[in-house]
Amino acid sequence: MDISFKTRQLYPHEQRLLKTLKKKKDKESGSKIKYYHFFIAGLLAISFTYLANINKESFWVLPLGTIVIFAYSFIIFMPYEIYKSRKNFKIFANELNSFIAIGTVETCIINAKRIAVSKEFEDEGELFIIEYDTDKVLYLWDYDYNLKMKFPCLDFEIYEEKFLKLFSRQVYPLSEPINPLIIDKKAKWNYMSKIGAPGNLQTQNISFDKLIEEYNSFA
Repeated sequence: MDISFKTRQLYPHEQRLLKTLKKKKDKESGSKIKYYHFFIAGLLAISFTYLANINKESFWVLPLGTIVIFAYSFIIFMPYEIYKSRKNFKIFANELNSFIAIGTVETCIINAKRIAVSKEFEDEGELFIIEYDTDKVLYLWDYDYNLKMKFPCLDFEIYEEKFLKLFSRQVYPLSEPINPLIIDKKAKWNYMSKIGAPGNLQTQNISFDKLIEEYNSFA
């Protein structure tokens, strides 16, 4: 990839978003599973094991046994799930606090000439093909429909991956939205099925017009 990222100061509204997100995550940090839940699960497991044993010749052994399995599964597996959740939260919180403390983010400024878009056909996401220089294109995927508000536009910033993971926000618009060229979505699907799908933020040295024509030839 021959596009480069540079460090800049966070904009005031970005700082506010980070602090708002921190407050929200701090409130969510406590586990909703308490110690007494394990105590209740243990009592249920013992009680229904006893009931299943004395009713092992009846129809009730199946539902009673199912409850026992769920109760023991909760006791055995839930501590690991809580540990994993806390570990992921700690990683997320460290990244978030780092951005707030340092006050900078890495972005890549794109001054595009033209943009084409192909809507989602199955579940692959929307593909933007951006002509950012003569015979140079950038592929930008929108997997989670986060680019619909003010994008596409010709001038924009691409956030670094760490910031993207915090906000699921890939692009910061710097100009007004435009009407992009349209690539037939089925043509894109057929093209990718035969040629392969480009990676997100992958660049390619190719004529923009030739590439769009090639995609649409698969309609």
